[in-house]
Amino acid sequence: MEKFKLNNGATIVIAECSSKELSVSVTVNVGHVNEPKLGIAALYENVLMKQVSRVQTVYGGTVTSFFTGCEKEELEMTMSKMANLIKAPHLGSDLIQAAAFDIVEHTRDLAPLVKRQMKLLYKHTAFGKKRVLWDAESYINAIESYGAPDLKEFADKYTGKNLVVVVAGGHVGKDEVKTLAEKYFGDIPAGERQRVQKSIYTGGYNLIPSDGSYRQILLGWDVTEIKGSSSANVMMSMLSKRLERSFNEVYDPVRNVKIPRPTDAQIEVKIAGYYGRRTLRISVTSSQLSTNEMLDIVCQNVSRLQNTEASERRMETSKQWAMSEKLWLFSQPQPAAVETAWQLFGKGEMYDINDRINYIWNVSAHEVKIISREIFAAPLTMVLYTNEPHYSYKEVQEKLK
Repeated sequence: MEKFKLNNGATIVIAECSSKELSVSVTVNVGHVNEPKLGIAALYENVLMKQVSRVQTVYGGTVTSFFTGCEKEELEMTMSKMANLIKAPHLGSDLIQAAAFDIVEHTRDLAPLVKRQMKLLYKHTAFGKKRVLWDAESYINAIESYGAPDLKEFADKYTGKNLVVVVAGGHVGKDEVKTLAEKYFGDIPAGERQRVQKSIYTGGYNLIPSDGSYRQILLGWDVTEIKGSSSANVMMSMLSKRLERSFNEVYDPVRNVKIPRPTDAQIEVKIAGYYGRRTLRISVTSSQLSTNEMLDIVCQNVSRLQNTEASERRMETSKQWAMSEKLWLFSQPQPAAVETAWQLFGKGEMYDINDRINYIWNVSAHEVKIISREIFAAPLTMVLYTNEPHYSYKEVQEKLK
């Protein structure tokens, strides 16, 4: 991986990966979390997408990435297309109205979906002091109120100091990329670097009343400033597999063994949400288990991580999973490009992925326990979908220790 800066502050990254097709991405240091007006980032992104073909948008909260692929001989045309998306967007009223209509229809389609509502509520609970349910109609009203002047004001944030351009693929021509980057991105105004509020994560509790069909819990912790990411990667792999087993077995006190007990529980352990402010999020859904049963199983496993060092066998399998996940991530141009851009915006440099992967093999059980204590000491975000009595936020905090 090689990077350099243009005179206007734009960062250009050249990365080789296994893909035969080239991937060109432009990431902007402004998104849905740090937008100045409700919904304006989504509207502007939708307007841009109506002007180009074969371009995908990936939302990262405090960043937004635009991706496309091309053959090697199409690189100059593609770089020009992506630069013009930043430099010369069309903001005609017909385009704006069409984009607003799409967003309104999409919002109304998704508004009744519980998992969508839970993710939105999780985001607003974790990243803000307002403990309010997502208001789809307020969002729609805001989207429909914006015109060209509003979008032009927002477009002015797409400046050199807020851009990371990544060209990835097999055997990338570095000299050619540098020449094309200067030619097409070098005349974008430098502008002012967008800053993200460091204290944006708050944690907290919220609830959506269930209709009784199934229950969901979302538990999360801020991991933005966590050091020792290799240890955290191993810990997450270990936690994910332990939860999978715990939700599908039960302890038999008579025989002093665990026996299979298949359930419909769906478990997810991931780094969620928003580049710039990341959380470790655990999600469990079930129509068979009670809310407290789900909370108990998660809390028991989190507590175990903090208080007991894993066996050598468990460490080996967890490290294998963690390394495989990292290798997969960085073999894919799009997630690799977003990760690179966030690291450059958030921390000023990109870590060496080979060093990160190699160190996974050296992670000890003691390091996993220490990183677990650090992560789970952060304020808890707890969002539930249930209609039954359940542990309080404070009770769950105590169970997690």
